[in-house]
Amino acid sequence: MRRAYLLLVSFFCLSLTLSSANAGPETTDFNYPRVPQGLILSLTGTHYPGIAQALSSVGFQVREVSAAGYLSSERTRDTFLIVPEQEGWQLGSTFLPVILHDVGHGTPLLLDGATPLAAKLGLAFIGTRGRMKRYRWKHNAEELIRLPGRLKYSRYKGNPSLKVLADNPQTREPLVVAGNLEQGRFIYSALPLEPPQGLVYEYLPFLAQAIVDEFQITPTLAADNLCAYFDPSDFPIWDATALAIQLKSWGVREVHLGAWNESEKFREFTRRFIEAAHLEGITVCAWLEFPMVGEAFWDQHPKWREVTASGRPALMDWRHNMALEDPDCFRAVVDRTQRLLLDFDWDGVDLAELYFEAAGGVFKDPTEFTPMHPAFRKMFQQRYGADPLEIFNPRSAHYWRRSPKMRRALIEYRIELITQLTKTFLDTLARCQEQKPYLQTTLTFVDSIYDPSVKERFAVDADRLLALQEKYDFTVEVEDPYTVWNSGPDRYRVIGEYYRPRLHPGTPFSIDINIADRMPPVHPLLRPRGLELYALVAAVAANTDLVTIFGVDTFVPDDMRLIPFVLGAQQVIGEVIPRCGTVQAQRQLYWRTDTRGRTAYLDGQKWPCLSDSQVLIPAGAHTVSTRPQPENAESNALRIESINGKVLGAERDDEQVTLTYESRGRCYVTLSRKPTTLLCDGAPYLGEFLSNGKHVCLVLPPGKHTVVME
Repeated sequence: MRRAYLLLVSFFCLSLTLSSANAGPETTDFNYPRVPQGLILSLTGTHYPGIAQALSSVGFQVREVSAAGYLSSERTRDTFLIVPEQEGWQLGSTFLPVILHDVGHGTPLLLDGATPLAAKLGLAFIGTRGRMKRYRWKHNAEELIRLPGRLKYSRYKGNPSLKVLADNPQTREPLVVAGNLEQGRFIYSALPLEPPQGLVYEYLPFLAQAIVDEFQITPTLAADNLCAYFDPSDFPIWDATALAIQLKSWGVREVHLGAWNESEKFREFTRRFIEAAHLEGITVCAWLEFPMVGEAFWDQHPKWREVTASGRPALMDWRHNMALEDPDCFRAVVDRTQRLLLDFDWDGVDLAELYFEAAGGVFKDPTEFTPMHPAFRKMFQQRYGADPLEIFNPRSAHYWRRSPKMRRALIEYRIELITQLTKTFLDTLARCQEQKPYLQTTLTFVDSIYDPSVKERFAVDADRLLALQEKYDFTVEVEDPYTVWNSGPDRYRVIGEYYRPRLHPGTPFSIDINIADRMPPVHPLLRPRGLELYALVAAVAANTDLVTIFGVDTFVPDDMRLIPFVLGAQQVIGEVIPRCGTVQAQRQLYWRTDTRGRTAYLDGQKWPCLSDSQVLIPAGAHTVSTRPQPENAESNALRIESINGKVLGAERDDEQVTLTYESRGRCYVTLSRKPTTLLCDGAPYLGEFLSNGKHVCLVLPPGKHTVVME
């Protein structure tokens, strides 16, 4: 099937090329999506899966080529050559001049090792080896890169004409440099492009940014299936409008906003941010973090504070945990939650991380164990005939080391209580949906598959929570526990393969990536950055509908600028054929290209879904292109610039634009201007328009609908 598809595509491209060549001036100057090509030269037949996978995950199409394959390949301004050290030694007197000629005439080159090719580029190797455990990327991170072990590298003299990207901070010796050869640009790395062990990101975490910046080659196919957690505790420093614009540029379509601060300043910031986000087509959900309700609630109700088994109030890390098992406390929390959801223009609710606390070993540290509020103790004693506090008393017959039966009873009762509390909160959210039917629900819980101890420690049973799908409709979001943050990206494949078959058909699925400091410190950096972050995002995107990242205050713009392309790369099926414009994707994409003064075409028809900087490509297999507008083209033609729903179809007929879409919640459609008429499913529709003088956003109802605009 794959071969037949490629043959069909090739035939279509040939036909399109011939027809374009014979159609006269009106069909010339087509612009097609081009995915930057990385050609790994392999004269020895050696494979380089590490560097290929690392760069492919960011949105480059990377493949290995032989000498003949390189010479016959079509190379454009978006093609760069990769020559690993082993291949650099095999170039010989015949092929070395070919590479130097191509680089001198503009082909960007990435290479490593003290090879003759590197020497010809002006690197003066001094014949000795340096050693290091850490090094520095000068402009990407203040923190030093921690290598998996002590690394040897070929030393060379610095050269004023070379731009130092990374160096050894102890000796000031350059390690990664960029330079010019006539019209061409190259990047040399003293660290291996294909490490003998470990992953590329452990050695060269900022290689992708270096390629983009030094070669001026950027991936072109982006996606926006990113969700971000945002705790606005430091809201005075945030500009709501600027933040929403920035998040949009990073591919964020949904924000989960912390909703536990009750101050008037928070309430005002929340209103402003929701308005700004909606204008950018971003949905905003109330992020609830029960059993924490909020610091003000904690201060107002000391009798309802949760208690640990040691008797101290359960102020656990940053969470002020309340005793939701107390009926009076629970009713007050439900009332507060209902007011919160009805007071603001939320698009949904994230019931996140509802769990109890326990340190490793569960019962070993009573200061970390919850719940042990008097209400919980009374409930447990009524069922099991013993005070659960006795389980922590070494002199008691019910002591956990002495009584496995009582230990199992406490473990089971905590799990049962978390499951019941979750169910009751879902009932509360369902009542709010009676007044706001568009509200969407996300249920976020800590995974207990990759780390089975989570089930006993935090009282989270994934299978019991998933069973709630029988009654409730919610997005499932799984968070990997902090105990596995030091493991590699493949954990997300394992998590995805476990949960996906257990979801009801059509249930959206997400995995939460925590961009947070990891302890003990790991390589390459405390937090996932650069290629490591991209590998994590790629692994989640390949196994979910939505990629969630925590959190906004830990985002680094230098990393986030490439995230949309990482998301897009996971949706593309096969290769994007040059000079053809055929793109096959699992989900809709955005082709980043300058469309000013141009008309977009999808499958040969004028296409209305574009802005000045991108063209929307629906899911499936499509041919897409742009071409110059005729001189008499309407300058104020209505365009659909972005949409947070799924585009099922769109067309332009003179001044009329028809859109068929599908959305679980309210659908935000950014338009080039406000339409003069609007029909939804054949009937006049007033719609809700948001505008700040620059943008116009149309709010459409959930579900599947067809809208006609003029």
